[in-house]
Amino acid sequence: MIKNINITDAEVSADLHGYMYLALYDYQGILHAGSRMTAEIVSNNEIKINDGILCNYGRFMRIVGSETVRIENGSSGVKRTDLIVARFTTTGTNETHTLTVIKGSAGGAEPSYNQTDIYSGTGTRDLVLYAVHLNGLNIVSVERKCQEYMSIRELTETVSKNVWSNWVSCGRNACNVELRYRYNEGLKLVELNWDGLVNATIAVNTMGYMWEGFPLDKSPRKNVFIPVQTQSSDLTLRFYPTTGDITANHWTLVAMYRSVSTAYVCGTYVYSYA
Repeated sequence: MIKNINITDAEVSADLHGYMYLALYDYQGILHAGSRMTAEIVSNNEIKINDGILCNYGRFMRIVGSETVRIENGSSGVKRTDLIVARFTTTGTNETHTLTVIKGSAGGAEPSYNQTDIYSGTGTRDLVLYAVHLNGLNIVSVERKCQEYMSIRELTETVSKNVWSNWVSCGRNACNVELRYRYNEGLKLVELNWDGLVNATIAVNTMGYMWEGFPLDKSPRKNVFIPVQTQSSDLTLRFYPTTGDITANHWTLVAMYRSVSTAYVCGTYVYSYA
């Protein structure tokens, strides 16, 4: 049987609408709106769920203001875990979506809950929001169990922050090592990559060999030493924002332990320029 959704005069039922959301978004959880259904312990018998909106297998529920659920009395010396769930039930004709507490048994294990496919005709689907942990007569903690989901705006901003530039080369310095970099403007990160066969002596405790062309606005804000391993003696990739010679604000390959005349070096390093 075909059920059309967006054609002229089509009747779109709540069931079909919910199934469309399930297909489009494929998630269950609390959305980033309002107070995001945060929970507050009112007493050892009451939990308040604040305003927000959730999606339970394609079916949405909104809390305006707040709702309070009741927790049955605990027992002295007994640990118990109850679950607060959003429960969607359909008979095929009548539907309900409520907050429900599933009482756990002595010992503290979480009780079972319903995971029926509510689009098969009839059934009940629980979205577990919180686990309420009791120790004796007292509620000791309320643990969020479901996921939170970003809005499309938040998701777009997050994705855009994870875009890296193309690699840019600073060329080879005077000892034949190439330095490349790329950056992520949103996250304020730089990734360095160096590669080459050293073909000129890097004398110990000298200025070493620097690269030109690295952008000042992507440079570290503090002194940086990066170990560069070789087969015989390690070198150091160094950056000084301020120093008394021409290497200030330049990435420089230096020898700090002993001189190096020939070596193959390569590596990567990521730092923040925020």
